[in-house]
Amino acid sequence: MTNISESVVKLLDRDPAISNCLSRELINIRALARHIQSLLPTDASVDAIISVIRRYPLEETMVRWNTIAKFLIKLTMRNKIADIALANDPEVSAALGRLSEEIDYSRGEAYRVVAGVEAIRVIIDERNLYRLEKILDNKIVKVTRGLAEIIIALPEEAEKTPGVVSLVTTELATNGINLIEFMSCVPELVLVVEENDALRSYELLQRLSKGL
Repeated sequence: MTNISESVVKLLDRDPAISNCLSRELINIRALARHIQSLLPTDASVDAIISVIRRYPLEETMVRWNTIAKFLIKLTMRNKIADIALANDPEVSAALGRLSEEIDYSRGEAYRVVAGVEAIRVIIDERNLYRLEKILDNKIVKVTRGLAEIIIALPEEAEKTPGVVSLVTTELATNGINLIEFMSCVPELVLVVEENDALRSYELLQRLSKGL
């Protein structure tokens, strides 16, 4: 029973959406128990899992998630963003370095580069997309337009606090928002979503920052 209890508690701890729904009495405990039962590697009865859920320190967990939510101190949103996938090779890296010199950061223009092993992703304003296409047209794998960027400013202590990223991504996923890109550049989190989802995403995160 101890192992079952520990497993159930760990599952509940990792999911703020469940804690939120439990606190508001919006979730059927038996249905939740059946869901958890399907995730456990060992046999456990639904009744045993329900018993653990009812003993779960919900108030303490909600205080922890609310504390993390208040780290979302400032939100900024901009639209007309493009996401470009590029082949990763030395020529591309050098060209992207030169392109950064043409971006006017003082006007808030977006230019973010994430390099993986085989590919490079670039987030850039649509109005500057032509600059990238001009110098790297033969290296472009895919271009996605019509995106929006939401930037979350975080306090310094957020860097050493577990659960910040989980809280943000879970809130959006629970509400059916698909993240096109996610970048962590402490003290900021950068989220890229479809423009059609931008306002709703912003409102969800703003509400989240005021407490679950």
